[in-house]
Amino acid sequence: MKVKAFGKINLTLDVTGRREDGFHLLDTVMQTVSIWDELDIQRSHKPGVHLQCTRESIPTDRKNTAFRAAKFFLEDQGLTGEGIYIFIRKYIPSRSGMGGGSADAAAVLHGLNQMFQTGLGLPKLMELGAKVGSDVPFCVVGGAARCTGVGTIVEEVPPMPDCWLVVCKPPTGMSTPRAYALLDQFPLASAQATPRMLEALEAGNLKKVARCVANRFDETIRLAPVRQLKRTMMESGALGAMMTGSGSGVYGIFQTEQQARSALRRLEGQGKVFLVRPQREGCLFLG
Repeated sequence: MKVKAFGKINLTLDVTGRREDGFHLLDTVMQTVSIWDELDIQRSHKPGVHLQCTRESIPTDRKNTAFRAAKFFLEDQGLTGEGIYIFIRKYIPSRSGMGGGSADAAAVLHGLNQMFQTGLGLPKLMELGAKVGSDVPFCVVGGAARCTGVGTIVEEVPPMPDCWLVVCKPPTGMSTPRAYALLDQFPLASAQATPRMLEALEAGNLKKVARCVANRFDETIRLAPVRQLKRTMMESGALGAMMTGSGSGVYGIFQTEQQARSALRRLEGQGKVFLVRPQREGCLFLG
């Protein structure tokens, strides 16, 4: 079977605390968008999980989120004697803050649930996803959601109003551990951006949504290419622009396709650029 695994953006990202085990507490609003990886999932005569990927830098063993998702699923369902082959065509840029690895893991959980007709509901798939990574439960659900705790408590919220988004991933990137290490040099802040964003989404007001975008990592990391991309997007007519996740992908929110395509042209040469729209589901079966 083939599955599209959709990426995400963070409309807000508040970091509100840190647990004794070192994990940070988040209050974030995430929205699925129409950029995707494509996964081909098949049964194999050879027991175990076997994975290949078009992007050479992506690991194909237990370091890979899709690999781990498959292992956890098979172990949980007593299917360890089964063989699974996964081929991933990567389009979501790495180290962009768009959750490509988490999306792949979520797509594997949905795919295996259908393949083996195990009938698992979203809560169980989210539980398995949380073992893989903090963004995986959101990617299992998709759409728009407020995610709290370490990111694994997911509460669906009204989606973004209809709009166009331009996403640019500059050549500069940063690992998530490094981003959190830099963040820890600053005082913790209370959740401020997320409550405002929820009000804007409830009202269905795109301009207000765009004004409320915020990201604590953007405030602390302050990457020069990110600042430049945000300026270019705003000069091109974006209602708002912000870095997503721990970076370094930047998105701009546009009211019309014409404005978005104009910004797309201005951003050529500054990184990998995508024209996307808000998406209602985390993955889509292609057959």
